[in-house]
Amino acid sequence: MHKTAIVTGRSYLKHFAGRSHPERPERIAAMIEMVEGLRRDNLQILAPREATRDEIALCHRPEYIDVVERTSHLDRFDFDPDTHTSRDSYATALLAAGGVLTATEAVFDGAAENAFALVRPPGHHALTNRAMGFCFFNNVAIAAESLIRKKGLERVMVIDWDLHHGNGTQDAFYDSPEVLYASTHQFPHYPGTGSLLEVGAGEGLGYTVNAPLPAEFGDAEYLRVFDEVIMPIGRAFKPQFIMVSAGFDCHWRDPLGEMQVTEEGFRQMMRRIKRLAAECCEGKIVAALEGGYNLEAIANSGAVVIDEMGREVDDRIEPETQGERVAPIIERMRKGVGQYWNL
Repeated sequence: MHKTAIVTGRSYLKHFAGRSHPERPERIAAMIEMVEGLRRDNLQILAPREATRDEIALCHRPEYIDVVERTSHLDRFDFDPDTHTSRDSYATALLAAGGVLTATEAVFDGAAENAFALVRPPGHHALTNRAMGFCFFNNVAIAAESLIRKKGLERVMVIDWDLHHGNGTQDAFYDSPEVLYASTHQFPHYPGTGSLLEVGAGEGLGYTVNAPLPAEFGDAEYLRVFDEVIMPIGRAFKPQFIMVSAGFDCHWRDPLGEMQVTEEGFRQMMRRIKRLAAECCEGKIVAALEGGYNLEAIANSGAVVIDEMGREVDDRIEPETQGERVAPIIERMRKGVGQYWNL
């Protein structure tokens, strides 16, 4: 059984985006309750630390950090119609980025074989100088950049299965060959990015892999994209560390999306990621919570992902053969980004 670290804490309840806002404190409360109910050996609970300003500045401009910090003196500040702060939001955002760093350090240093950072606010929409989509600092991008610039890694893979395209993470590494960003997402949908034409630029050409999927796709379609595109590209890239933007809003119960992924679909995606990590980077995986707004769905989905992270690597994963509807998208991906990887 693999040793898994869970990074979370009740301090994440302090960020308040407004009454009836979908990104609400109860999301983390549900996840913490789920973790407290787990009965599993080799599960280590770690307290998060705050990210330092220098760590945040790995991906965000100093003047933008100043703007977010100033919101700590205001009862409410609106960055856009969806993204709001309270007095505790800046500190909680530092703790979210720091929680993913805590998980990353635990896995990098060998204290755990893999880790799941159950944090909020989420991060994958945050741009270098702009908050959007409920996000202030890009938690996963900061951790990936830290692995490269502070830990000396050369190849980090970010897999983003959130309902929404992680435009902030893509933008952070669009011209970099050091981070391979692969996303499955409902399209067209917020934030409007993540088309098949977005494959990176300059030295990063081919290192952005987008699978824009229409509404109503579910487990079979997602798994075929993993089996036929994302995993083969990952094996060619040979990551030294894998980060997962684990949003559960592509679950069939989620109120903000129209996808049909089930708990078993999330398990199977993580099972494939574990196989890739075992082949390429001694199992080093850190997942970070992004979206997911149905409390029962995120708790149940988080539980099966954590369970899968603790299991032995499955050498007998059967490739998905259903989901014919996604075949034309996969073929276009092969002709597009696949040309850089000999798919």
